[in-house]
Amino acid sequence: MVSAIAIENIDPTKLSIEESYAFAILKHLPVEQLNQLKQLMKLGKPGAIGPGTLTAFIQLCQQQGFDLSTAGVGAFKETHRLNNTGTNQGAIGAQTAGVYFQEIVTNHATATPADLNAAILAAAENLRGMCTADGPDGGNNACAWSLNRVLSKAGITPLGDNPNYVPSLYEALQHDRGKEVSPADAKAGDLVVAFGEAHIGIGLDDGCSRVLSNSSSRALFGWESDTDFDGSYGGTSTIYRLVK
Repeated sequence: MVSAIAIENIDPTKLSIEESYAFAILKHLPVEQLNQLKQLMKLGKPGAIGPGTLTAFIQLCQQQGFDLSTAGVGAFKETHRLNNTGTNQGAIGAQTAGVYFQEIVTNHATATPADLNAAILAAAENLRGMCTADGPDGGNNACAWSLNRVLSKAGITPLGDNPNYVPSLYEALQHDRGKEVSPADAKAGDLVVAFGEAHIGIGLDDGCSRVLSNSSSRALFGWESDTDFDGSYGGTSTIYRLVK
């Protein structure tokens, strides 16, 4: 049983402001609470904090609206009546870390699919026009890759055992990450899977009559089509709502 937190491959002097605050929160938690957060973030290696843990924790904080800038941490401490004067100004110790933990766990327990949809939609619009040349085949087959970039931007765990392969994302949606919805019930931020699992994109409006996805010909996350991707895949798309 792990009784102490292990720090792996982290040089505190080289961290950004956000990473420094994320690191301060995590390292001041009891190991049991750190492990609970790692379970929420679907991370292995209990009791350890490494660069991947910091990245995932920052994404989780962004998803829940916690600002890990200097001003954001100061505002959090003021709001929760934590000592934020003198040498304690902007500092994170065990007490502050514990309050962050309680808020994050509570927010996660009450999160709804609508919250996820809003985060996905905001991230999709933020990344609209993103070059996908770093994706599979120089961006030619980067629709799943692009969608997972959007999820990561939204602070949501990427889909699929193979995050670059649409059938793998589709399997995850069918298994426990999503639920199928009809076009009549579809909402902005739902995920649209093309006929034959040949492509995937993100609905931009209720009903998903407008879908944003990767443009293979342009290696650009900027193709706006109808629900069925303008007939490019020869059949009717399936719409899923992410549930976790």
